[in-house]
Amino acid sequence: MQNLTPAKAAPENPWRVPAPILHNGKYGSVIIDRGSLKKAVAGSNNHYLFSETGVGVQSLVIVGTAVQVTEFLLDHQLRGIESQIKSLPHLYMGITTYKPNERFAGVFPANELLSSVAGFLGGLIPAPDWSGILAAPDQLASLKKAINGVDAAQKAKGNVLYVKFSYLQEDKMVLVGTGKASFKDVLHVFQKHYKNR
Repeated sequence: MQNLTPAKAAPENPWRVPAPILHNGKYGSVIIDRGSLKKAVAGSNNHYLFSETGVGVQSLVIVGTAVQVTEFLLDHQLRGIESQIKSLPHLYMGITTYKPNERFAGVFPANELLSSVAGFLGGLIPAPDWSGILAAPDQLASLKKAINGVDAAQKAKGNVLYVKFSYLQEDKMVLVGTGKASFKDVLHVFQKHYKNR
């Protein structure tokens, strides 16, 4: 995975998270190899699939600032995630700060992503009420237009986030769908949590 600095563009998203592998070290020690994120490939239906075999067992992540993550979701609204595991149909999402070479740990409430975007856009573009625009499902086009008007250097400002999707619920992860969830559905989950903050 590339190194992100404020002057760099958003990373290519999304990524697959490999499972850690234990290796025997010297003198009976155990070494944890967490591997590195691998570029994810969508299935023929434009969804990123979870399955019981192959790369489908791995979680999916989107990495970037709050604005970059929101922009990715807006640009790929018709794509999404899908669980092909009949016994595990629920799809979950969690957000944390991205730390290269560290495993996913504690998560933030879902409302933090859009709160960050509202604060960012409010500082750049005067609008009647960014919180109203961000919370309204029919205002995604306005949000996309506002983000498209911001240059890459501005979008790269702020903490880099790690948005994880999985068919297994971890602490503080929220349900984003059952069976399938488009990235537009994910945006609506962010909006719902943003409204309830």
